[in-house]
Amino acid sequence: MTFTNDGGEVLRAKITKKSCVYIKSIDKNVPLSDPVYAINWFNARFLWLYNFYNLIASSSVKKIGGKPLFKAHLRKILAGDDEHRRDVLLIVNYPSAIRFKDMLESLYFKLASVFRLLAVKEFTFGFTQCAELKVATGGDRETSAYTIHHYRSETDITGRVKKVLVDKDIAIHYAGRISSLLFSGDDQESSEQVPCLMDGVIVLEAESFDELEHLFQNEDYKNIVRQTDSSFIATLDRVL
Repeated sequence: MTFTNDGGEVLRAKITKKSCVYIKSIDKNVPLSDPVYAINWFNARFLWLYNFYNLIASSSVKKIGGKPLFKAHLRKILAGDDEHRRDVLLIVNYPSAIRFKDMLESLYFKLASVFRLLAVKEFTFGFTQCAELKVATGGDRETSAYTIHHYRSETDITGRVKKVLVDKDIAIHYAGRISSLLFSGDDQESSEQVPCLMDGVIVLEAESFDELEHLFQNEDYKNIVRQTDSSFIATLDRVL
C-alpha cells in the first residue's frame, strides 16, 4: 500500500498481525520506485551471528534484485563524537524501496530476521539516493584503505569533496544522501523511527591509510567539515 504523508510517499509492510514497518520518503524528488542504497551502520552483540544472518538472508536480497556492495569494520576514529561510532558498515543496493518492502513481507525473510534481532544492537539505517558510485572492476579489491565520513548538513558535500580530491590518489567509493527512512509500530501515527545518524555519507578509498589520514588534515577538507552540522570520520577495514 502506498499513500502520502505530508506530501511524501509512504510504503507499509505488514510484519505481524499487529506490527508494520513504514518506509517514508523525506525527499519529494526521489520516488520510492527509484533504486536505493541502504546504509546499515550498527554495533553487533554477536558478529558471528550477524554473519550467519547475512548468509541465510542473502537469497532474499538476491531474489528481489538486491546486491550487497560494501561491508567493512571500523578501524580508527579520526573525527567526531564517540556517540556516532558504530562498528560495522554495510551498503546494499535495492532496485527500489517497493521491492525492499516486498522482501520484508516474505515469510522466509521474517524468519531469518530473528537472527538479526538477536545479533544486532544500536542499529541505524537509512535509504540513500546515490550521488557518486565507483563502478567495480577486476582490481577493485586491491584497494586496501577506506574511510567513512557521515555527516549532518542541509546540503550535499559530495561536489566539494570531489574538488579536494582532484590532485590526489583518493577516490569516492560511494556517496549518497538520505532519501527515505524506516519506521516501525502498530500504526503509522504511533510508529517510531529506526535511528539514522546522518543526512549524507561518503566512503573514500586509497592505497594506504596514511593517504586518507593526511587528507583529513588538509585545510580545504577541514573547511568542509566545519561547514557541516556534525561529522563523523573513521577508517575502515573492508571485508566485502
